[in-house]
Amino acid sequence: MIDIDTLLFVIVNRGKANAILKKAQELGAASGTIFLGEGTVQSKLLEAIGLTETHKEILMISSSRDLCSQLHALLNKEFMLSKRNQGIAFSIPFTQWQPGRKLDEEALDNLNPSHYCIITIVDKGRGKACIKAARAAGARGGTLIHGRGAGIPTDFYFPLVIEPQKEILLVVSAKEKVAAIQNKIFTDLELGKPGHGILFTLPVTQTTGLYENRAEESKGAVL
Repeated sequence: MIDIDTLLFVIVNRGKANAILKKAQELGAASGTIFLGEGTVQSKLLEAIGLTETHKEILMISSSRDLCSQLHALLNKEFMLSKRNQGIAFSIPFTQWQPGRKLDEEALDNLNPSHYCIITIVDKGRGKACIKAARAAGARGGTLIHGRGAGIPTDFYFPLVIEPQKEILLVVSAKEKVAAIQNKIFTDLELGKPGHGILFTLPVTQTTGLYENRAEESKGAVL
């Protein structure tokens, strides 16, 4: 049985997630979940000809902290995520909690993450505006996942039931840029108004393939 204290997210081009999951299972991962999404391309040339989206797969694997470190090494070595346009991976920690047990605030303080994952959920069609706001505040891009709302009234157009469609934007950013990106998205998307969406941020303890990582590696730095 694996102690689950970390969620590993791997974002790669469409068609690669199954191969990564197979290798992860060989290392000891129990299972994984694959979502379909859209990446964003930051290129003036591609924007000019309308090619600003790339098809992505988001692989989510629950694991122990030790296994997660091994998976990051695997992704770097066998799937070359340190190279440009090969994908990114990041880990979000869990704090173990049980009923009647005090939350370990000291463990949370000791995380001291260098990156955060900013997650914004808005109505379908507003995802691109969200990406635009994030970029304006310093983000290099993001990944859009399509979903639908739940737990709220649906619209009825007899004999059809229309459920509200949603877009979820994932943006992984260095710590120093997080506040500016959050504020810009919140302001531009008017998230303070009821029904306009929600935004929350989770700490990231380990990354592979981010632009900042590649820049440091090209200078000979070791992460």
